[in-house]
Amino acid sequence: ACCCAGFLVWNWPPARIFMGDVGSGFLGLLVGGMTLAYGLEAPVLFWAWMILQGTFMVDATTTILRRFASGQRVTQAHRSHAYQHLARRVGHQPVMLAYGATIVFWLFPMAWLVVSGALNGLVALVMAYAPLVVAACRLGAGTVESNGLPPTTSAGRP
Repeated sequence: ACCCAGFLVWNWPPARIFMGDVGSGFLGLLVGGMTLAYGLEAPVLFWAWMILQGTFMVDATTTILRRFASGQRVTQAHRSHAYQHLARRVGHQPVMLAYGATIVFWLFPMAWLVVSGALNGLVALVMAYAPLVVAACRLGAGTVESNGLPPTTSAGRP
């Protein structure tokens, strides 16, 4: 956590250094490993960790599934994550703050309800992820880029 916080200082918009795929892949594997390890200790912690990863899991999964469903090559480089579509609209800093606020004010309380025993883990995961999936779809996750913005519907909304 301390290493990531130190990196964040240099990566805060406008970023002066970038983590890249290798760094983010390592962190993803580390968090995934911790999710499984803590889940073996106490299954309730598996659900809590999965909920806390919601913004990343939903954006990545929605993007991959929508790209696959539309016939795009999922292994090809792209800029079609919901985060990327939104960052091109409003900038990286507001999007980073919105993702952080989502984790702190939506996902963390849901994870806390699971850990405290007030809510079943699977039920909480579905409740936590459902609005994130809707948001990712509305923001154009997985859609082909069109002038840096997701395609609009006939009503003019993404």
